[in-house]
Amino acid sequence: MNIINMQQLSKATIAFTVGFFCLLVGYDNIVDFDTNYEFVNAVLSMDDMEPFFSGNKDIDSRAITNPTVHLIAYWIIIIGELITGLICMTGSIYMFFSIEKKRFINGQVIYLIGATFAILLWYLGFAVIGGEYFSMWANKMNGQMKAYTFSIFILLTALYVALPYIKPATTSDTQSIE
Repeated sequence: MNIINMQQLSKATIAFTVGFFCLLVGYDNIVDFDTNYEFVNAVLSMDDMEPFFSGNKDIDSRAITNPTVHLIAYWIIIIGELITGLICMTGSIYMFFSIEKKRFINGQVIYLIGATFAILLWYLGFAVIGGEYFSMWANKMNGQMKAYTFSIFILLTALYVALPYIKPATTSDTQSIE
């Protein structure tokens, strides 16, 4: 195995871990439905705010108190996590089966599509909309830091997977590992 193949294997493996993570989060939200639903309920209804933040009519007007809307939002999140995971996994599997082939780039593209969906879900959905519009940062059930952590990690993996290959400086560096 040479350095290029090792980079391809590494990129496919990293993409696999992100896909697995997204699928696991979606699965967990289904099997532990009530716990995670309560989180969505608390953020959207804005009824579990820290005492210093309560009573602001301008902010309180943003609250969505309809349980049906909470349920729909929660299922959209779960479906988004599962679809994102499937896309990332598809990209990683394509990469695994394309090591040493020119079509490896197609797996990278598929993974980048999935990673973009993941960033939209956790950064736009949780950090921006949940964190700022619904003031999750002032909610007792605050998942904003987790959303930032997930978003940054996934962004870093997307950058790594998209990076061009590091080519060896000399021909002796390209020899395979025996």
